[in-house]
Amino acid sequence: MYQVPPPREPSGCVQSLIISRMIFQILLVPLTLILGAVIAVLLMLWALSESPFLALAIVVVAALLLAALAKWEARRVSREAHRDD
Repeated sequence: MYQVPPPREPSGCVQSLIISRMIFQILLVPLTLILGAVIAVLLMLWALSESPFLALAIVVVAALLLAALAKWEARRVSREAHRDD
């Protein structure tokens, strides 16, 4: 008598790749912010060794970038909040 073989389960490799991609997607923004902060501190130390005015310019640029990031994040969060309603 012929028996139909049971359907094969998908390999765990595809599931592992999907989970890894999701984790990387979740951690991308925090890791980018941490790396950016480290680079900003190193850049600030270098700028202070060159000129106080150069360091001040870097502080102003960093503050503008931080304000733009906060505005972008607030807009993104409010868009997602309206989508959930």
